[in-house]
Amino acid sequence: MSRFFGIVNLVVIIFLAALLTGYMTYRYKESNEIEQLKLSYAIDYATDAGTMAMLDTASLDMDYSKFKYLNMDPNLALDAFLDVFCFNYDLPPTKENKDMMKDYIPVAAVATFDGYYLASHQLVHNNGGDYPETAENDSDWDLVFGMKLPYSYKPDGNSSATYALNMGLEYYYALEGGTLSKQMGLPPDESGTLTPNEARKYINDKIANSMADSIDTFNENNPNWQNSFYIPSSLTTFSGVNPIEGPSFLVLVQGLNLTTARSISGFSVSGSKIDLVRSVVGYTRNGQHYYAFADKVPEGVAVEELFTSLDEAAEDGYSFDPLFMN
Repeated sequence: MSRFFGIVNLVVIIFLAALLTGYMTYRYKESNEIEQLKLSYAIDYATDAGTMAMLDTASLDMDYSKFKYLNMDPNLALDAFLDVFCFNYDLPPTKENKDMMKDYIPVAAVATFDGYYLASHQLVHNNGGDYPETAENDSDWDLVFGMKLPYSYKPDGNSSATYALNMGLEYYYALEGGTLSKQMGLPPDESGTLTPNEARKYINDKIANSMADSIDTFNENNPNWQNSFYIPSSLTTFSGVNPIEGPSFLVLVQGLNLTTARSISGFSVSGSKIDLVRSVVGYTRNGQHYYAFADKVPEGVAVEELFTSLDEAAEDGYSFDPLFMN
């Protein structure tokens, strides 16, 4: 009988141990998933803030042939990102905390109308001697944006011309024989003319490949860095993500271990699309209030109000003008 109870007690202990192990494993996975979700939201909110910071101070080009053009400062995006990212982890956005957060960002990019900026870790101060021979001793690295890089394109390896694309896809620049010229439409490719989808895919791939190359170069140049980085595979394919068709801010965060024992990673793309809107004006003709598109109204008509839509003009008491809207 005592042997029977001993076996029963052993089975109960094994069962309880298995139950406890399963519960702890479940809690561990649940905690990691929550922290992963928190990181995802933190990066998304921070990249949105970075994009808004750029757009709030952007210089709009009033040439309607460049309706997607914005002149942006990428450093504003990165600074706003770090501020919001620190707040998401209950850290004040001090210089020390923001510098710490930069260590978790191997690469970032800002895509603009006619080119992109790439932020990578670079040696900004070295007390040990000439770079890179003694860079491992007393060196300061920082996440720094470089010069704007064009969306350069070559149809094949034997082509003598290099083309520069832009998000508008209405014209391009061709550099051949030392001469730079502006051409309308899209440049040629091996089978004829580059299609709009192919041009957008090339712009996406150009940014993604540059980010990957930047990570590889960083690993080679920084002897203190031992981690391996990756670009999410979905970014490298045109069908995997929404195409970059307007001003965008891309950030890769990896190796974050502020709230978890295991390092976690995340990636986010935030962007803005600029659309053309035809202005609507209100005026009085023959004692009646009418509205029409601004480009339809002939010279000499005294404009009284400016609206952003036909509905807004109608709500303000103006009627459709069949004379000028035909």
